[in-house]
Amino acid sequence: MESFYQSMLAFIRKKPSLEKLIIILTKYCPYITFTLYPCILIDLGVTHNSHFLEAIWKPCLAFLFVTVFRKIINRPRPYEHMNIEPLRGHKHGESFPSRHSVSAMIIALVCFYANFYIGVFALVIAVIICLTRILSGVHHISDVIAAIIIALICFMISY
Repeated sequence: MESFYQSMLAFIRKKPSLEKLIIILTKYCPYITFTLYPCILIDLGVTHNSHFLEAIWKPCLAFLFVTVFRKIINRPRPYEHMNIEPLRGHKHGESFPSRHSVSAMIIALVCFYANFYIGVFALVIAVIICLTRILSGVHHISDVIAAIIIALICFMISY
């Protein structure tokens, strides 16, 4: 896996415009998701949508579960145990699962409660966030896949 990350990051660094794009997407896409989420909650509340409470507790459940689970597992990030340098600086440990990925994915799924097209837009942003976590070298592929699975499970839970 180390050679994969080394090759991937070397390829990205050889193309400054690609490196800059990935860094920009890594930095700013989460802001889109986390700005969209309260807007969706307001819309669901104002329209008295029956999914309003689910749109609150499902992301909270996913976020809390991942936050606690990461502390327990405390998996090192790829750059902590591989000979790689991430595209952006990041804290150490608590890599598994990716909290950015789980949050973006569960919020994207909740957006479908309000509007199909907003849901599709949020899902595209969530996929970009998931990919940039790997491409920037701050998460293992399995961190992101686990986050997506957790988001899907939390979304499918009914009360």
